[in-house]
Amino acid sequence: MDIILISGKDSKTTNLRIKPVFLILLVIGCIAILVSFVYSLTNFAKKEVDRSRLSQMERENRVVKHEITRIEKEITGLQQLIDSLEIYDKKLRSYAPLNPIDDELRSMGVGGYEPLFEQEAVSFDIRNGLVDLSETLDNLVGRARLQKSSFDELVNYLREKAYLRSHTPSIPPVQGWMIRGFGYQIDPFTGQVKMHEGLDIAAPTGTPIVAPADGTVRYAGNKKGFGLLVEIDHGYGFTTVYGHCQRIRVNAGMRVKRGDVIAYVGNTGRSTGPHLHYEVRVSHAAVNPMNYVLTASSIVD
Repeated sequence: MDIILISGKDSKTTNLRIKPVFLILLVIGCIAILVSFVYSLTNFAKKEVDRSRLSQMERENRVVKHEITRIEKEITGLQQLIDSLEIYDKKLRSYAPLNPIDDELRSMGVGGYEPLFEQEAVSFDIRNGLVDLSETLDNLVGRARLQKSSFDELVNYLREKAYLRSHTPSIPPVQGWMIRGFGYQIDPFTGQVKMHEGLDIAAPTGTPIVAPADGTVRYAGNKKGFGLLVEIDHGYGFTTVYGHCQRIRVNAGMRVKRGDVIAYVGNTGRSTGPHLHYEVRVSHAAVNPMNYVLTASSIVD
C-alpha cells in the first residue's frame, strides 16, 4: 500500500510504502485493545453486580436469622400452650370419666423430615435452623391433632351425657300428695293384693301435669281402666305413663321438653277421686318412680 504525503508550501510529495502485513497487524492490535477494554469493563461491571448481590444476600440472611429466632420464641410459647392443654385434658378425662391418653402416644414421633428446599441454596446455619424448625412444627402439629381428637371425644361424651340426662325422668310430674306407692298393694276395688306399677298422687282437679324429661308422645287418648292417658317415650328405654287425666294437651308424635304441661289431673277411668297415676318403665318393665324423682338442686340442665 502506498501513501502519498503532499507538503503545503512547495507542493512536494512524499511516498510512503506500507506493507500489508503491518496494516493487518495494526488492525489486529486495535481490535485486541478494544476487546481488552470491553472485557475489562464487563468484568468490572460483573464484580460490582456480584458485590451488590452479595451485600443483598448478607442482608437477607440477617433478616432470615432474625425471623428464625422470632419464630423459635413463638414455637416455645406454642409448646407451653399445648403442654397446658394436655394437662387440662387429663383432668377432664378423669372427671368424665374417660381413659387417659397414654403419655407415650402423646409424645409419638413423626417421620424423618425431608427438606423441600435446595440445601445448597442457603448457608449451613440457615439450613440447620430451618430443619430444626420444621421438625419441631411437625411434632407440634401431631400433638395438636391428637389433642383435638381428644377434645372431640370429650365433647361427644358430654353431649351424650347431657342428652341422656335431659331424657331421664327426674322431676315430679305434679304437685300433690302421694296416696299410694309402688309395689304390692290392696286394690281398693277388689280388696285383693295386687302389684301397683306406679304412684298415685292426689291433687285438685285441673292441676297441671308436666313431663319429667324430654321425649316424644307415644300415645294420648282413652285407655280402659286409666281413663284419659298419656304415654311418653324418652329414649334410652325410658317411658312414662300418666293416667286418669281430666284433659290432655298433647298429641301422639309431639315432642315435649322437661317441664312442659302435657295434661291436667282428673278423675277419669277407674278412679276413687282426682289423682294422677304415674308410671316409669325401663325397657318396658315397671320400676319405682321414686327412684326417678330428684330434688330441684340435683337437676342440672
